[in-house]
Amino acid sequence: MNKAFELQLAPGAEEIGLALMLRDLLTQNFEQHPEKIRDFRQLRLQVGLMVADAEVAVTLEFNRGTLKIHPGILTGCQLQITSEADLVLALSNVRVKWGLPYYFDGPGKEVLEAIKSRRIRIKGMVRNFYGLIRLSRILSVHGSG
Repeated sequence: MNKAFELQLAPGAEEIGLALMLRDLLTQNFEQHPEKIRDFRQLRLQVGLMVADAEVAVTLEFNRGTLKIHPGILTGCQLQITSEADLVLALSNVRVKWGLPYYFDGPGKEVLEAIKSRRIRIKGMVRNFYGLIRLSRILSVHGSG
């Protein structure tokens, strides 16, 4: 892989469409927006991502410039995000303005409404606020504007 970032699939993850989609999304984001790699290198965090209605889950294990995607939710995740399938990609459509997720346009309002209605649930958000911000920035398909 590229020396600037390393994305790995743990055994079993290569059979999970969500894991493949996330790996491809991040690869594309880093190639199109290399400034995102800085946030990626600062992340040291385990994020559990569960798509409840599809009954699929992965853990994103960030370790300062590497990401290993595991099948299922590992014990000890600092952030746990539970979402419905149609909202997973909506998370990547949130724009970043002034270094923060921007919730005042169409995609941002959709995600904010989903959080308010509990269609997206995030455990550990307060304790890991900066990690969540960095995660949002690297997942966004938009440049940091």
